[in-house]
Amino acid sequence: MANLTEEVALVREKTIEILGTYFMDEASSELAKIKELKKNPELSQSPNLLQEITIYESLLKFVVFQTLSEVEQTNLFSDFLVKAFKVGLDVKNRFSIKMSLVDEVLWPETTQLFVEAMLKNEEKIGKNKIIIIGEHVESPPTFANWLRDYNRINGMDRHEKIIPYKYINENQNAIKLEKEDKFLLLKLLEFYEGLKFPSQKQIQDALDQVLDQYASSLSDDELGLEAENEKEVLISEIKEDYSFSENTVSEGLNSLLKKFPQVEEQIIGKYPIKLINSGESVRPSIGNWLSDYRTYAGVGPHEVNERSDYLVRSRNVQNLSSADREKLGLTLRSYDEDYPLPFSRERQVILFK
Repeated sequence: MANLTEEVALVREKTIEILGTYFMDEASSELAKIKELKKNPELSQSPNLLQEITIYESLLKFVVFQTLSEVEQTNLFSDFLVKAFKVGLDVKNRFSIKMSLVDEVLWPETTQLFVEAMLKNEEKIGKNKIIIIGEHVESPPTFANWLRDYNRINGMDRHEKIIPYKYINENQNAIKLEKEDKFLLLKLLEFYEGLKFPSQKQIQDALDQVLDQYASSLSDDELGLEAENEKEVLISEIKEDYSFSENTVSEGLNSLLKKFPQVEEQIIGKYPIKLINSGESVRPSIGNWLSDYRTYAGVGPHEVNERSDYLVRSRNVQNLSSADREKLGLTLRSYDEDYPLPFSRERQVILFK
């Protein structure tokens, strides 16, 4: 048993190292070792060690998330998502890379699978039981129960970013959480909201609300041709926000660059990036990102593992927010695979929403 304990300790050390680098090759290699280790009959006789090594295995699987089957991926969401967020894994980035490989038409259906997996998650957040709104008995503080309470209050539709914050700061169950658990639950709720797609009713309500507000602000003699034109602009802007604008084209990045050279100047990120070949700090424009990417990975096109390697290891990418990293991932995929990106003719920008 002593040798087995030492082997698990080595797995722990290696897992911690890999979670700091996100090196997929090393994660795959360590997963293979864990698979062999779990065949040891002594491990089944030590439930604590088995549970420990299973956790390390699940965290490493998040590192190689995009290489797993969808069944394995949803199982991770239902069984180990809270632990992944707790140790600081950038799950959103791993999930974004996975979704960049999914046909855009299938995005709503695919994300719904992961939403359903989250609604089944029995990992606990906090020590105290919670009372779900509308119920009179206490329930365990599982993530599934937190989501039940959150959805009972706010409904299942997609919400603005302020809603998770309000829940954390105003809900009677949430305000009793310790600071670390509050932050953990907030990040999970934000991620949960990010997976949802707006319902058709929400889209129509948004259109109606803006048009009603606009119409009520104008006097009868102002409601002429000019007002109607401005309404059309408003409608167009809202539709672009929901990614179904009528005035867009969808083409691969290389084609867009030829037709609309200004795309090269579009910014991704807030901070300058340092080019590998010259060490020069430059604007984080699409053109400069492509230059840095080509220097790192060679002249394209590239395989998905090469692209993932850049997105994980590049020091420039590490300075990006999760949202900007997702934009860059889609941009590079379009560069490598001619993946179509929606481009607004009016705004003269790629629409990443």
